[in-house]
Amino acid sequence: MQLKLTVITLTVALSTTLSKAATVQSSSCSSDSSRAAAVKASFRSSFEDYLQYARGSDELLPISKKGSGGFGNWGATYVDALTTAHVMGFDDIVKDGITFTKSVDFNHTSQTPISLFETNIRYLASCLSLYELTGKSDKGLIKQAKTIGDHLLAGWVGDNAIPYNSLVSWNDFGAPDTSNDAIIAEGGTLILEFDRLSKYTGDSTYLEHAAKSMKAIVDSVAVLPGLYGQGISPKTNQATNDYVTWGGGSDSFFEYLIKYGQLIGSTDTYIPTWVNSVKSSVKNLITHPAGGYTGPNLTHMADYSPSNGGKIPRFSHLGCFVGGNWILGGRLLTNKDTVNYGLALADSCIGTYTKSATGIGPESYVFKTESGGTNGVTIHNEAFYDKNGFDYDVVDYVLRPEVLESVFYAYRATGDKRWQDLAWTAFNSIKKYCQAPAALAAIENVTDTNTKQIDNSQSFLYAELYKYLFLIFDDPEHISLDKYVFNTEAHPFEVEKPNADYSAASFGSLPSPERSPTSTAQKTASQVPKPTYSGVPGLVQKVFNSLGLRDHRARREDLETRAQKLRRVRL
Repeated sequence: MQLKLTVITLTVALSTTLSKAATVQSSSCSSDSSRAAAVKASFRSSFEDYLQYARGSDELLPISKKGSGGFGNWGATYVDALTTAHVMGFDDIVKDGITFTKSVDFNHTSQTPISLFETNIRYLASCLSLYELTGKSDKGLIKQAKTIGDHLLAGWVGDNAIPYNSLVSWNDFGAPDTSNDAIIAEGGTLILEFDRLSKYTGDSTYLEHAAKSMKAIVDSVAVLPGLYGQGISPKTNQATNDYVTWGGGSDSFFEYLIKYGQLIGSTDTYIPTWVNSVKSSVKNLITHPAGGYTGPNLTHMADYSPSNGGKIPRFSHLGCFVGGNWILGGRLLTNKDTVNYGLALADSCIGTYTKSATGIGPESYVFKTESGGTNGVTIHNEAFYDKNGFDYDVVDYVLRPEVLESVFYAYRATGDKRWQDLAWTAFNSIKKYCQAPAALAAIENVTDTNTKQIDNSQSFLYAELYKYLFLIFDDPEHISLDKYVFNTEAHPFEVEKPNADYSAASFGSLPSPERSPTSTAQKTASQVPKPTYSGVPGLVQKVFNSLGLRDHRARREDLETRAQKLRRVRL
């Protein structure tokens, strides 16, 4: 079948200030072989624990030393970890893992529902990335990817542009659960993977579905130019709330706007929308905290909701990918101001690590605006805030990678060894507090050196956290950011045009940040919306208690469904 690419045309004021192809990576980067070796050794030890105690299971429970399901029961950790093993040169793991992956029956599962989002970013992306990394010769990986993709198409109902996320009858290519609306991180986190699936199968169907979903979000009524409410209806293609965040539930939609443009080497699709997203964020979300804090200037990213008082001074670990994303986009589009904002945001995010008792950052943190406002957000420790410019909010750490992901981009873009040192310190803190009877475990409280561990470790520990840590210290030409683009689960895809010229999408000038209202609380804490804390077992009692979650091993899809209900109640 002839492959047909669906092109989406967006309009934005453009300027031409670039005369040659942009590069993301700095020539000043260098490797640190001893630190890279230490990260490799930790990955190998942790993955061998998974193989010993949970081989073929979706996850290893690192304290009880047994396997757990939840992501289709297809061996999520095994499949998800393989691109990291390849990047690290563990050929034996890759060989055995590919054999395992090709043996999985992706046509059947005993689990329901299945998350379209999670299945796409973990299983489908890993199969496609492995196919590329291993020389594009193993058609068995493409066969498995096609099987997964064919089932994922069931998320679309009739002529709907946006899919539903929960698939309730996977085995017979059946209908999704239409009782809940979608969120933009679901419908907007498909295009990298579906594009590659169409490329390698020759079937344009997958890309066409992902493209029409992305276009529907982009064409919906935005809260601010380039910034969309988190909830969206597959029935109407319109927003169901006005809650804007770069954090969980919205994050990877914004992430993929710039990354898809880089993947295909084009400014004619999503990069203009990303430019508008950044400009609106600088104007309305960027926050330099005050209200008692008198230390060095800090740059935070806030959430935003007009119906909830405007700027909400809270951010999350999931959202901390934004620093790296802005660094990437700023380098591609040769906009130094955006790069500098990205570096500042990465610095603030890693600061939540360096200021904590354990040296590890939290699930979320809070702050005050330039006017001292909080808009219902609670500063728990005023003395700590006055000294550090933020306060800890949800204090669990579930082995998330986003902060170190941004550190990776910061190092590769600048070559400043300070970022390597920050990553090394964080790695050693994670080993100290998260080392469990088997592999690594989540912890309950990053502010307590006597914190308890949680019997949970998701596959992104292996797919993302270990990969980004390793690449910070590895040869910078290995998986160069000028040659590869990462999906949101850190699976690398080859950039089609490594020397592409993005000058047609130059920013021009960025706006100045606006000050927030002067009042200290437009809403109460119970009324203010929160980002999605999906997959966080330590939050069951703390955040979702009123929704009746069962125990600390509740699955991510279960948490996501209830998180959406919680957002609707609060909005």
